[in-house]
Amino acid sequence: MQTVTLYADDFKTVHNTLCELRTLVERSTYSTVRTDDLHKIVRQFEQGLASAYAQDHEAFDRLHDHYHSVQQQLGLRSIWSIYEVKDLSAEHPYTAAREICYRDHWGAEPVYETINGDTWAALFVAADRCIQRSGDGHHVFIEAFYPVADQPHQLRLTTGS
Repeated sequence: MQTVTLYADDFKTVHNTLCELRTLVERSTYSTVRTDDLHKIVRQFEQGLASAYAQDHEAFDRLHDHYHSVQQQLGLRSIWSIYEVKDLSAEHPYTAAREICYRDHWGAEPVYETINGDTWAALFVAADRCIQRSGDGHHVFIEAFYPVADQPHQLRLTTGS
């Protein structure tokens, strides 16, 4: 999740709109609420949150560009989709793990790959190899890694399409 700043004027707009909505709810019954009033309130919320949405969109684009750049540099075909990871060159928290296990969506035999390093990029490389070796050309989005409780040296790869 990215951090966004809600500027004072934007906060004021959102706060005042919320107050207006509360007043509308307290003084109205559902049969007397006018659609025009609701549309006005929605527009005011959108106006107050526009900067925050723009910041979030820009942060998402920067992450996506970073992931794509690493993908290209390493010659990978799978797509990184773990947006909580801000820097693929940073150390991942699973440093005890030495291999990835991937069980694809089609029920084929699991594929195992060695993790060569302690960075997120090292996991990206190993996950990409697992996906390619599995033959699953559809589920190429790397979505999560889970420690395997009874095998601390192993991570389970989860993918999506």
